[in-house]
Amino acid sequence: MKAVNNTGQSGVLVLKIDEDDVNTVLMNTDVNSEGLLQYAYDNFAIVFSENILEYAFAYADIPRDQITRKQREAAQSLLKLYEVEKLRDYLEHDIPEENWDKTFLSWYERKGVFGEIILHIILKEFKHTIPLISKMYFKDSFSQEAKGFDAVHVSQDGSTLWLGETKFYKAWKTQGVVKGGIDELVEDLKKHVTKDYLSEQYVIIKRGLEAQLEHPERAVWIEKLSKPILLKDVFQYIRIPLLCIYEDDVAMDYLKAIDDAARDSGIITHTTTLRDYYNSINTCLYHERIQTVLILMPIEAKKKLVKCMLEKIWHMQNI
Repeated sequence: MKAVNNTGQSGVLVLKIDEDDVNTVLMNTDVNSEGLLQYAYDNFAIVFSENILEYAFAYADIPRDQITRKQREAAQSLLKLYEVEKLRDYLEHDIPEENWDKTFLSWYERKGVFGEIILHIILKEFKHTIPLISKMYFKDSFSQEAKGFDAVHVSQDGSTLWLGETKFYKAWKTQGVVKGGIDELVEDLKKHVTKDYLSEQYVIIKRGLEAQLEHPERAVWIEKLSKPILLKDVFQYIRIPLLCIYEDDVAMDYLKAIDDAARDSGIITHTTTLRDYYNSINTCLYHERIQTVLILMPIEAKKKLVKCMLEKIWHMQNI
């Protein structure tokens, strides 16, 4: 395993490990007024907001005079106003999570939209995919979480269907190793890679795609999704990215390292440890046939990242 330094098109994410079965992505860094490296949260927030519309509506043909309204609708579909206000209050006043309202904390820990949009960005920038349908097609009602895979993208040549899962955690370690997010990603993999589940998802994806007349791969995938599920065929064209976002000291160590060799060494060791752990617990029945890629995104602080994304959602809801 070796480190690389591939910056995505937007410039806010950097691919540091690029193996077939595991990737590690970091937020890009910038120099502050004191000449020290820091993570570029403000730049990331801008790119996050620029992707909300596409995440919400995918290939919808939106007239120019409706863009502002659609941006507002997209932001409102992510979080309710009272959820945004309450979360902003907790974060602004630095209230420890153990002092949050228990029901709200439970909602916050389950809320996956932040991680889903980050996965959307990563797939576009490093896997060169395009969204097949909007995640909102999975949404049963405004008050419920959208069901199904966290991302539904296709490769630009139309040959691969990317069905993503994501987990976004604060630090969750056992003997120094992040486990929580990876454990749950493996459980999702076991539940979702079944004939019945994929058949159900195909129906939903096909229904959403039929309404998107302008999608360049529309006809190809409607035909493919209309056929009876044969797992031996499905495994040939499905790729499953498993994104785990989590706080870890390696993100801060990366900023403090005195040279690139030290930074790369820490990232390689960290990635190898978590890849080995993932492989040791992956008991999915079809794990040797499925093309999965574990995408690790260690971050400095979940609170900082959520706060910068939340502010953009709030502003878009109020335009």
